[in-house]
Amino acid sequence: MPSLRVFTGDENGLTKSIKFSIPEGRIRADTVITTEVVTVDERPSSGKIQRMTVGQGADGSKLLAVGRSSGNTSLHSYRPKADEIEFKQDWQEIRFKAEDAFIGLAIGSRGIYSCTSRGFLRLQSFENDVGSEDTHETSKTTILPMRLKDWQLAPSETHFAYGGDEVEVSLWDSEKAFSESIKASEEAINSGKKRKERKDKVKLLHGEVWRAQNVPHDFLNIRQPVHNTALSFVHYGSTTSDSHNVIAAGTAAGAVRLYDIRSQRKPIQNWDKVSPNSGVKHIQCGRLEHQIFVTDSQSHVYTIDTRNGRTTYRYPSAKGAVVSLAPAPHDFLLSVSLDHFIRLYTTPPPPAKANQNQPSKGRLVHEEYLKGTPSVVVWDGVSGLGKDTDTKKKTWEEKNSREADEEEDIWNNMEVTGAVQEEDTSSEATSDEESEEDRPRAKRLKSS
Repeated sequence: MPSLRVFTGDENGLTKSIKFSIPEGRIRADTVITTEVVTVDERPSSGKIQRMTVGQGADGSKLLAVGRSSGNTSLHSYRPKADEIEFKQDWQEIRFKAEDAFIGLAIGSRGIYSCTSRGFLRLQSFENDVGSEDTHETSKTTILPMRLKDWQLAPSETHFAYGGDEVEVSLWDSEKAFSESIKASEEAINSGKKRKERKDKVKLLHGEVWRAQNVPHDFLNIRQPVHNTALSFVHYGSTTSDSHNVIAAGTAAGAVRLYDIRSQRKPIQNWDKVSPNSGVKHIQCGRLEHQIFVTDSQSHVYTIDTRNGRTTYRYPSAKGAVVSLAPAPHDFLLSVSLDHFIRLYTTPPPPAKANQNQPSKGRLVHEEYLKGTPSVVVWDGVSGLGKDTDTKKKTWEEKNSREADEEEDIWNNMEVTGAVQEEDTSSEATSDEESEEDRPRAKRLKSS
């Protein structure tokens, strides 16, 4: 029986490990899915858990990083099949204020990245010993523009992106961002005061390699406000050096935009009616190509086809706003919402070609009530990979190509009778017509 394990954080500062035991085979309405919830860390005095991420340390160990509303970030290690985590280190963001929030957290090969809503970016090294107060030599800091809403590290770790309130989507080089940090910080502070762009050429900050341009004015020739609320690199699990080229962004107006840094600064796609009644809350790249997941500020979860912007399917609405998403192997998606539930969905692959009908819809297969209001959920990065590796799993291309081959075989194996019968009947009809024409002629010759 395969199992999936996720970590969740809640507003009480509790970290929980949740295992889903899923029977093999196709999931039906009567399929029984069991869950096991274990609290692995309790820090109520540190405040609400705002961000959580998993990764791999320099020694190959599995790591879990947790960012809290008090400005504290802790690092833990865990084993794939153990219902416990081991504390490694923690540190305090000294520039953190009560109105700040962690809007980005990631574990890379160089250390742990954290970013706040006021643009305080930190790279904390793994080498800091537990209990050490001297973090100046083991961490690097810089300042990004203020009023940020989301920050994401590219899978290749070479770049990161951010966006926010009157802050356009921007792509930075991870190495250059921390080099000459004083110069970069001064430029970022000055740009945060008044960020108007010239039409001829935009001046990039130190470490910035690309910045988006706003969409055209509306039909009244009024400038459209810039309010990016969610970001995601569209990479579909790839960690190559070009995994940062395409970025999906959601706005407070309910639009989803795709940017390709190789082509232009304006969005290559702008779907402004994905969530017209409420703004986009989260965007998460799926594990299958042409698939991204979107939640709005209410309680809806959508699946978008990136080829045309169509909503391929929509999941049943929760009773509270969905606050976090986590794609998992075997075509599963997990979410947590303010109604205290964690939900497990299926995520069928998109159609083989754009504008085709979705062959099967995603659906809710299990939900579990949690004590405390959850705020974030992440897949542990290990569980469920037994039959979902690159050599064994059936990707959407393989499935669709197999279906296309089966359909072609059906057509090829059909009895081809219509064309043959047409030719036979046409030849017979021709001979009959000739014989009928000849008969009157014979009669005329006799009569004459």
